[in-house]
Amino acid sequence: MAQIEAIYQGGVFKPLTEVKLPENQRVTIDVQPVEPEDLGTWLVRVQERHRRFIEEHGYLPDSTPGIAEDRMRDI
Repeated sequence: MAQIEAIYQGGVFKPLTEVKLPENQRVTIDVQPVEPEDLGTWLVRVQERHRRFIEEHGYLPDSTPGIAEDRMRDI
């Protein structure tokens, strides 16, 4: 398996990306703390993940007009 990033939270390591392992698979973890990255680097990574999400799932529909329309019916 390749190297993955995770966050340690509440006594549990939580992967930041999908991990393709069967449930209850025993693994060995080599912990190497990651230094915080600067805001610009982080923003580039978030934008790249957003781009990949849109490629895979498309844009999510905007429900705002539908909500406004529903509220107007009750007036």
